[in-house]
Amino acid sequence: MRWLFALFISLMVSDLIGSDSSEIEERKLIGGRYVFMQSGFPVEKKTLQYQNLNGVLNDIQYGITDDISMATGVVLPFYIYLAPQYSVEVADKQRLILGDIAASSMFLEDEDALNVNLLYAGYTYGDLYNHATVAMGYMATNILPNSSLWLQLGGTKRLAKGIYLMGEFWYSNGYQEMKGVSRWKLDAAGNKILVDPSDPLRSPYQLKKENLLLNRHTLYANLQFRMISARNSSRSWSFGLMYFANWGGEYQDHGPYGESRDLSNLFVLPLPSISFIQRIGDFRPQDIPIRRIGTPSF
Repeated sequence: MRWLFALFISLMVSDLIGSDSSEIEERKLIGGRYVFMQSGFPVEKKTLQYQNLNGVLNDIQYGITDDISMATGVVLPFYIYLAPQYSVEVADKQRLILGDIAASSMFLEDEDALNVNLLYAGYTYGDLYNHATVAMGYMATNILPNSSLWLQLGGTKRLAKGIYLMGEFWYSNGYQEMKGVSRWKLDAAGNKILVDPSDPLRSPYQLKKENLLLNRHTLYANLQFRMISARNSSRSWSFGLMYFANWGGEYQDHGPYGESRDLSNLFVLPLPSISFIQRIGDFRPQDIPIRRIGTPSF
């Protein structure tokens, strides 16, 4: 396995370095997303590109005009999304963004179905190679009891020819339903009810299942180094670290013999982050060179 990894890295480095005479058309793969968050620079007009993140997210983006782009994708194994965006330059190095992400599940029963819509607006400052974006989104979904606001921060920094540092940060605070929490059944006086009142020394307490509404904080962050190939300027690889956390909302889970557990709504998941981007279509009119024909001699 070590020699396979070394071979892969050596191929990546040689692909990145290329020949000294090659010119990297880096703008081809800088527009569009940081990792998943959209920047104020869309993919180029009439071009199509494919992105894969960790083998799970498969995304296709198309530049409809200089300011309007459309993305669609599949998050394996169950989810699809559609993400149009409009961005416009309002001043030197300043762009405004308005976009939407609509996601839905496939092949799932109604009780497991997911429907999400995130409408967002943002502001990007900088040039194509070095810029930062701040955005605020309003998300409505069937898996949360109410809508919530999302703060998004993203940016990219050119470190050297063909090498970029880019990252994004998403944060939201709201409520989450915790289903099936065990609770004691209580009488009118607030006392626990026994399963068998005739045997109070050995009888367990009656339990019921409740759905609790808990406060929650959600954080998603992704930091990557993007390397754009010098041999093939329509391709790039990105490597980094992705982090997801959900926390907040302390509660108790009750047991049949009077015991209880203090729990919290906590979930933390760090993962490696690997992205691949490939331009798969360029539908711009191509310049046709004009051949000069001299005056024929006789």
